[in-house]
Amino acid sequence: MRVFIIECPNPIDLLQGRNEGNSLEQICKLVGHEVTSFHPRSKDELQTVCGYISSIDREHDDTDKPDLPVCVHISSHGEEDGLIFGKDIVSWNELMEILEPICTKKSIYRGENILIISACEAKQQKLTEKIQKKIQISKAFQPPKHFFVTADKNVYWTDAVVAWALFYNKIPKANLSKKKKIIAVLCLIEKAGLGCIYYYRWLGKNKKYQCYSAAGRVAGV
Repeated sequence: MRVFIIECPNPIDLLQGRNEGNSLEQICKLVGHEVTSFHPRSKDELQTVCGYISSIDREHDDTDKPDLPVCVHISSHGEEDGLIFGKDIVSWNELMEILEPICTKKSIYRGENILIISACEAKQQKLTEKIQKKIQISKAFQPPKHFFVTADKNVYWTDAVVAWALFYNKIPKANLSKKKKIIAVLCLIEKAGLGCIYYYRWLGKNKKYQCYSAAGRVAGV
């Protein structure tokens, strides 16, 4: 995959060395993913970063796999109403608008989109329902086919780092088209005591997401 890590620790986190990005970037490189990190400190900076990522194209790609999946990994503090970037609370509505350029179909890059949100209260996200509505009115909108969120109320950064490191290590061996293979990775993470991750899989024919956890399909989500 091509992994873009977007991380916003708060000032105390920075002073005390708490972050996901540095460790995950090294793990991803070791596994063989292409990866880079951004550290926006406000809603405006987050919007700038996502706009930049959306400009990805194939023109200067010197690999033999020019359309690898693009994974956007967002790590921040969170609450029920959205994610925290510096002094700004980015609501789920605002996050949807900010991510829209990344999710717009591009004739010059055809890799599918993967979205990850690692934050407290990420389980409360409203993106899936907003995406399902958006696809009804925009033919250019391309929903992330795979969407992962931390599903525990409180997410401890040490557990999160190890959980996502395990995820990025195992995902290359799990065919993304095989739902059971992805759920098996979630099982490994949960059995290791590293927390619960929800997986939203886009059903193209039904134009909606179906949610899964390590235990299988999650009803009512």
